[in-house]
Formats: sequence, C-alpha cells, structure tokens
Amino acid sequence: MYQGVMKHLIAWLTEICGADEIDARVRRLPPNHTILSGTEHKQMCAFILGVVTDIPGLTSHQSNTLLIATRALLDFLYLACYPVHTSESLDIILDETLATFHLHRNVFVELDVRENFNLPKLHFLSHYSRAIKYYGTTDNYNTETTERLHIDFAKDAYRSTNHKDEYAQMTRWLERREKIIHHTNYISWRLAGTLRLPYLGTVMTFLVHNGH
Repeated sequence: MYQGVMKHLIAWLTEICGADEIDARVRRLPPNHTILSGTEHKQMCAFILGVVTDIPGLTSHQSNTLLIATRALLDFLYLACYPVHTSESLDIILDETLATFHLHRNVFVELDVRENFNLPKLHFLSHYSRAIKYYGTTDNYNTETTERLHIDFAKDAYRSTNHKDEYAQMTRWLERREKIIHHTNYISWRLAGTLRLPYLGTVMTFLVHNGH
C-alpha cells in the first residue's frame, strides 16, 4: 500500500503544500526526489498528517476537509495492516474509514490536484475487506509475484514492439505467447501419455475434452 495509494496521496499533498513548504516543515525531506521505495513512503506516512495541518492559502473548510480525507486514508492503511482482524474491524471500521475518504476526496479536485479518481489502486481499496477474508491478513503476502510478472507482461512485450502504438502490439505478443505455452503444454501432455490434463486455459481444456 505504501507504493500504491500512499504514493498518490503524498504527491497530492506535496502539490497542495508545495515542496518548499513541506521541506521547511519537515526539515528532512530533500527538495527533489527520484526513486522512492515503500520504506520512504512508510516513513512519510508517520508524519504527513502533521505536515498538512494549517496550510497557507486554504480556507478553513478546505483545510478541515483535507485533514479528514488524509487521515481517513492513513487510518485505512494502518487498519489494513493489522495482523489480526475481526468481523467488526473489517465490515464496519475498515469500510467506514474508506467511505469517509470518498465522502471528502473532492477537496483534491477543488484544489486542482486531481481531475478524477480513476485510479486502479484506489479502486482496489474497496476490495481489501473481502481479500483479507479470502487470503488472510496483509502481512501474509506482498507484491513480489506481480512485480516479477511485470517484467514478462510489460517490459518484454514492449521490447517486441516498434515503440509506436505499442499497446495493440503488446496485446498480440502476449496472446501469441500464451497460445504457444498452451500448445507446448498440450504436446507435452500427449507425449507423456498421462490421463491428467495440465492446465491449458478454459478454451483449450474445452477443445481437448470435446475431441477437437
């Protein structure tokens, strides 16, 4: 989460306050950042609420709304990181905290930081409660798997294009790669003579079982 929604939140607040103002208040943030990891974002979350208190140039209503929205996201973050959950902490507290953010989030639009909130990582927050029920608390898993797949599904696919209108080319590359993998698995299965059918995907499995 620190590299997800919190990264967006810190960027929004930096734009509202100004990098110089934040630097003057915190005395530890360099004026320019290049690569920030989850560790740095985690450290920022420990004091970011105090940094955005009483920002010059904002009305009292804007300042209060900004604090409420920021605190709601921070509360959601720390609640989602609990090592133990109950039905109340998930169905009531966690969901209500997210609802509080959505109720006050338009302050970022009002302050010209965002035009909309069409962010996949922000949308996924609504699924955290269900994900924790299905897969356990968030300290049981991380993003290493998806980050590793990003190399195959994005970087390698991009390298195979001519770097112009790359999305359609990347999609075709991924589709062809998937078909080759399915076909390779099918051939290996036939050569092995086993009755156990490997995972070939929904379409391929249907064709095999129906004699195609």
